[in-house]
Formats: sequence, structure tokens, C-alpha cells
Amino acid sequence: MKKLISSVLLLITGLLFSSCEKGSIDHTTLCRFTFLYSYHSTSLIFVAAQNPGCYVFVSTRGDGKSVTRQVNVESNDGRTEQNTIRTAVENNFPYVLGTNNEIGLIIGMTNFDGLRAYDRCCPNCNLQRALQWTGDKQHVKCNLCSRVYSLETGVVTDGEQGDILRRYNCSFNGESLNAWN
Repeated sequence: MKKLISSVLLLITGLLFSSCEKGSIDHTTLCRFTFLYSYHSTSLIFVAAQNPGCYVFVSTRGDGKSVTRQVNVESNDGRTEQNTIRTAVENNFPYVLGTNNEIGLIIGMTNFDGLRAYDRCCPNCNLQRALQWTGDKQHVKCNLCSRVYSLETGVVTDGEQGDILRRYNCSFNGESLNAWN
């Protein structure tokens, strides 16, 4: 009987820790993104990854004629850039930017909780609706449902309550920025 109780307690503890381990990381929508510092050291992506309050929209698309891929970036201070993926190393990385590659991700450094990657599609209405910067550039808004989301926490801060932003794991080790789930 003692063994049975121990086994049940161990199982319950394992389930509790595994559910806490996932936290608010989305595991329903695939995300795989790697961006190398050695090839793009001046990219706005790395500025956002290292400076609290800085965020970027990141999207990608092929040119339709070849395997050339562009990583498009728009920062929350209005700057934009296109990074052409030319090397075999980079072309071997999968570029799956959440719900929709052409809408992409929001990547940046929060003020209190480190590096974040969110899906840029609104989680509460049409999944193909791109979120836009608000006036303070620390929030994003869906122009369809009018919800406003905090980039610090991912929660709805204005509008009808609903789901939080879909969040993915994100890391920057000085050599590459990675977003995944």
C-alpha cells in the first residue's frame, strides 16, 4: 500500500511540475526560427534581443523564383530592414514563424522578464490577423477585435478579456537567436 501511495504521489508531483514547466509557452502552433549573429550582426533583431523595451516584428517569405529567403524586420521605433538568407548554413534552418510566416513573430526584451517571442497573429479572432504597434510601442493591437496586448506580459490590457498572446521559447547566446516550442 505504501508503494502505491508513493507511486501516486510521484505521478501527481510529476504532472504538476510538467504543467508548470510549459508555463505559457504555446505548444499547439509550430515555431522554429534561428538567426545567426555572425551573418547579421547589425540586425535590429539583435538590438531588440539585448535592450529592454525594444521589440521587432519578424516575418519571412521566399522570392517566389528561387530558394532565396528574406527575413523582414520592423522595430517598434519605426525602422525596417530586409535580411537576405544566402548561406547554405542558414538555408538549412527551418523558418516556421508560428501561425503564419508572412505575419511572423514579435521578438524583444521585456523590462522585467527577459527575452520573449510571441506569435504576431491575434489569438482571439482571425488567426491570420496581424497585430500592430500601439502609440507607446510597448503594446500591440488587433484592428479586428480591438484588443490591446502588453508585450511585457502578453495579457490583454484593453478591450474584451480573452486569450493571452501565444508565446514561444526564445534565447540569444551571443551567436544565434532562437525561437522554438
